[in-house]
Amino acid sequence: MTIIDFMRKKLTEYPNMSEFLAGDDIHIDFTEPNPVNYGMSSTGDTLLKEDVLGNQIRQHNFVLYAVGQSFTDYNRLANSNFLLELSYWLERLPEESGLETQVDGQKVTGKFLKATSANATSMGLMGETINDGVMYQIQIYAQYKIESEEFF
Repeated sequence: MTIIDFMRKKLTEYPNMSEFLAGDDIHIDFTEPNPVNYGMSSTGDTLLKEDVLGNQIRQHNFVLYAVGQSFTDYNRLANSNFLLELSYWLERLPEESGLETQVDGQKVTGKFLKATSANATSMGLMGETINDGVMYQIQIYAQYKIESEEFF
């Protein structure tokens, strides 16, 4: 399971996700424009540090887009509170093994270390009026480790 698969799975396991998610899954790289839809986009992977043995700590960046109901202040407050609570939950995810990826044609394993988030905000209307829904975004940063033994 890549870091992308892992984070998608974790987001669907968020206990309050079912309150806001219309379907059973989070879309990858697109979000449907109707309310209560989510899409997760991968926005890049960065090497944060590497030790003398070749162990790497990497960070994968995501943006989760959420289209929510927006008829009333209550709806918009619920959407903002959802993103706030999701941020807290992401920060408490435990370390977990089981990541896999391909590096130079070799399968390597890794371990999820932690997640943080930033910039949970409204991005704009989904139609001509607020009644058509509002798109929100939250940036998610997932750090993981790749062991050097896997490269040899």
